[in-house]
Amino acid sequence: MLNLLYTLALLVPLPFWALMILFPRQRLAQQAMESYLGALILGGMYTLTLFGALISGIGRIPIDFGSPAGLAAMLADPAMALVIWLHVVAVDLAVGYWIYTDGLRRNKSTRLILVLTLFAAPLGLFIYFMNRLLERAAEAAAQEGGQSSLIAQ
Repeated sequence: MLNLLYTLALLVPLPFWALMILFPRQRLAQQAMESYLGALILGGMYTLTLFGALISGIGRIPIDFGSPAGLAAMLADPAMALVIWLHVVAVDLAVGYWIYTDGLRRNKSTRLILVLTLFAAPLGLFIYFMNRLLERAAEAAAQEGGQSSLIAQ
């Protein structure tokens, strides 16, 4: 059962990533992302796996996020490793969805950053935020330059 859930955790988000990256402006992509279907499926899988792991492993699975060794002990249990993996996959898709919708709202292409986010979500999010900060700085500098030329006239 865990192997099936793991395979589903890999396969379920892929159509959503493909739509966001390959067909970002198509109505199908927008409808699929607005349906939250990927998040609902992954969230349901996460919830079921979490409760299953906790119920079946009460007293056996150490819940310890306080140290790398504690995390490693949790990851040693296949059910808890799957719970943590589902958590990562679901949050990665949520980050991708936010970047995608923000790009649509701002009329900016996010394809490359979404590819990076698919494989390394925290790095993709960091680069996206850095890009946003640089854009804001450039816009502020352009506005300030425009205002100072108006004052000089």
